Amino acid sequence: MSPIKQSHSRNSLVHGLYSRDVVLPWDSRQDFEKLHADLKAEFSPYGRAEEEAVLDLASLHWQKHTLWRMRQAAVLKDPFTADILQTERKSWSGIRKCLRSAARDERKLLGAVEAQNAKLIAQLKRLQKQLDATSDTQEVKLIEEKMSALVRAVSDHVLPLLLRLRQGPNAEQAFDNAYAAESLEKVVRLEAALDARIAKVLARLVGLKEFKRTPAANAPTLAIGGLSQPAIDH
Repeated sequence: MSPIKQSHSRNSLVHGLYSRDVVLPWDSRQDFEKLHADLKAEFSPYGRAEEEAVLDLASLHWQKHTLWRMRQAAVLKDPFTADILQTERKSWSGIRKCLRSAARDERKLLGAVEAQNAKLIAQLKRLQKQLDATSDTQEVKLIEEKMSALVRAVSDHVLPLLLRLRQGPNAEQAFDNAYAAESLEKVVRLEAALDARIAKVLARLVGLKEFKRTPAANAPTLAIGGLSQPAIDH
């Protein structure tokens, strides 16, 4: 057997099935292979059926790990998670205190921006009245230029900032959502389903090992008509 084939044989999980066939392309094959090797060392499978059972165990445990990684990815996807991380606090009370302080600052900023927006709108109204009251071409041109500049300032800067400050979600809400009972319930329910499957595989593995200790598993066989049959005592 060539060195390459020997290497492939050693790396095979069970009879031609490799880690690349089990994990997703962006997952760590090394981590899965380490998990599989640890379980093999713990349960010492002997024979194809036991090898398959241990591989099933490794796959189910990997799914449990993936389940919690998916929950973490969903939490980190929230744009306000960055605000939570920036608090650099490790306790709930510390995080919430920082977030509420930041929320107060944002409310102050919102008030200031709204006041500035009101001033700009009032200025636009005054210019509109001046425009309606004059017929001087030069003055009309000057007023229109001022109004255009004000409109650009409002549309390009003030309104986007107001929209961001007024939007419903915030960092404190994102923090609460990360620990919401309904979201955790889904994860716990899926984890319980995986645990039930793990228990079934463990029972199967124990059953296989127990069967191999019985006389039926070790009964000698006789070749009859090309088929192997258990020997019958007369």
